[in-house]
Amino acid sequence: MLPVLTKYLNFKTAFYFLSVVLFIILPLFSLDAGISGDEKVHYDQSLKVYNYYKSFGKDKSALDTPQSHLKYYGQSFDNITTIIINWFNINNIYQFRHISNTLAGWLTIFIAGLMAVFLGGYRAGFLTMLLLLISPRFLGHSWNNLKDIPFALGYIASMYFIFRFLKNLRKPGLKTICLLIISLAFAISIRISGVLLVFYFLLFLVLYLVSENLSGNQQIEKKYLSKLTILVPGIILAAWLGGLLLWPFGLESPVKNSWISYKAMAEFPTTLRQIFEGRVYWSDQFPWYYLLKYMLISIPAIIIAGLLMFFAFSMKIMTSNKWIYIFFLIIAIFFPLAFIILKSSNVYGAWRHVIFIYPPMVILSALGFNYILETYKKSLFQLFFLLIILVLCIHPVKFILKNHPYEYLYFNEITGGLKGAYGNYETDYYFHSIREASEWLINYIDENKLDDKRLVIAMNFPESWFFRNRDELISTQFINYYYRTNFYWDFAIIANEYLSPFQLMQGIWPPENTIHTIQAEGIPICAILKRKTKDDYLGFIELSQGNYKQAKTLLRKSLDESNNNEAALINLAETYIISESYDSAKIYLNKCLKIYPDYEVALNQMAIVAQKESDFKEAEKIFIKNLNNNNKYFPSYIGLAELYFETNQAESAIKYLSSCLKINPRYKPALIMLGNYYKQSGQTKKAMKYLNFAKKL
Repeated sequence: MLPVLTKYLNFKTAFYFLSVVLFIILPLFSLDAGISGDEKVHYDQSLKVYNYYKSFGKDKSALDTPQSHLKYYGQSFDNITTIIINWFNINNIYQFRHISNTLAGWLTIFIAGLMAVFLGGYRAGFLTMLLLLISPRFLGHSWNNLKDIPFALGYIASMYFIFRFLKNLRKPGLKTICLLIISLAFAISIRISGVLLVFYFLLFLVLYLVSENLSGNQQIEKKYLSKLTILVPGIILAAWLGGLLLWPFGLESPVKNSWISYKAMAEFPTTLRQIFEGRVYWSDQFPWYYLLKYMLISIPAIIIAGLLMFFAFSMKIMTSNKWIYIFFLIIAIFFPLAFIILKSSNVYGAWRHVIFIYPPMVILSALGFNYILETYKKSLFQLFFLLIILVLCIHPVKFILKNHPYEYLYFNEITGGLKGAYGNYETDYYFHSIREASEWLINYIDENKLDDKRLVIAMNFPESWFFRNRDELISTQFINYYYRTNFYWDFAIIANEYLSPFQLMQGIWPPENTIHTIQAEGIPICAILKRKTKDDYLGFIELSQGNYKQAKTLLRKSLDESNNNEAALINLAETYIISESYDSAKIYLNKCLKIYPDYEVALNQMAIVAQKESDFKEAEKIFIKNLNNNNKYFPSYIGLAELYFETNQAESAIKYLSSCLKINPRYKPALIMLGNYYKQSGQTKKAMKYLNFAKKL
């Protein structure tokens, strides 16, 4: 039956029909998307870029981004959407952004399909689009990731038009040349790392010429080579200049600032703490195989199966006259991965930073399936093969249908799906669930008629957009979940990010004052909390004002309502440390460590208590344990150095202070402590070096 279908099915018609269907339905799916963790900061930067051009370069705020570092990004897609939003007075900003991004995702799928058609025919193209359609993580990022999806579009489009250019090398058409320039410029305009495609272009061109001349397929005459020596640099120059058009930092000094941006992207300074293999890592300290493992456990099994087939039969697949293009495609997949691994680059958020290599991977997977269907044509075999494919599709398709718009949370069967990954790997690291939680909370407030007073909504992702129509009644506040006690709020929305894996796996999070959870695959990815008492907050205020007796009373009272309140336990312990009631302090610190065993703040306080009790060995042990768990918890460097100075181990103190400053050269307490030590020991020149720098901070 299948061979008959394969014979009579017009894959060209099917290819374009599927393209049209996806063009219609994918933007509709984006209407449910939340705001991603990077969107607001990128949108704010795009407004600054808009003002830069509107003021003809007089407004330089787009060049002043010490926290976000966004001046190093071209982020042209964000900028284009903001220009359209301003020109046409679009009110629903994020909905427009999401629809636009989904269209970029659709175009990525379509061009990946065209490349597969170029390499293996319309069946391969149809399979490529189908496989991308059932790739949950790719779909999930298509809804609202305006960095990585447009860059993936620029990457695959540039590769495709490089191939078209090479195929018609004797006389490349004007259309191909223009689309190649636009594609290269688009990639560069989003991230300066898009320049990599220029090097691909040059490398592939040289290898192609060598290959064609060695094989005798296409001798390139000198006159054509002469034309290429003019045409190729012209394409590269036009693409580079085009990539700078919507990038203020690049325009200010095209050569110098492009190089500065490249170095900044290669060693990106922003690091995050995320869960991997059940442990919490800083993103610049993940194991070398971080990306590889994440891809292995979150790419659908059907894609992996197709890749295995491709590489199993690669020698036969690459005997076709398109072998060199397939070879180039393989380079385009593995070179970025190898570069990131060898450079130990700072990556996080699963494999979203390399999502641009995913469409090429899917093309290879489709070529693997296509080869099997072309080679083994017996009805029974193809029926069996179809059943295997359908079975492998069930898991990702089921996840997409059941968990929209949280497709990007997908884990495959290796981990046991999202449930198996929970607590071992990050789930809603991009805060998509904040939208659904906000909408639920608005309904809850309305249904319970709680809008008779001004309410404060706390969030661990600072986004007030969802409450924009309630400005008079609702204000929002950013909080760190583990410091939630120290802020005034009535309700809190806490997405499942920056949380302890121990608490997730032990069911300690969500906490007991949760009134609703947003779930995917049956696991909580966001919790809405209702504050039972503000005694914990009032206790913190009394503590900060030095009213320790009142603070103790209020904090103990708050713990009667909630035993698992880390910040209240920490604050109460601090009141006892100040009053030198160390046994009482240890009781509350141990309670905190019972619900969060690796909590740096509690461990640091426990070490301070041991130090105050003159148990220096125990204090040293706890400080070092804390730094082994988190080498960027800088107060423990200070505590350990104080301990070593107190016990006449100045050399060890200097060692740890130097380690601290190596990680964070601007950590003021370490600079002052080291400066004071050198001052007291008569090393004035060294002392002033540290103390003067500290004064400037």
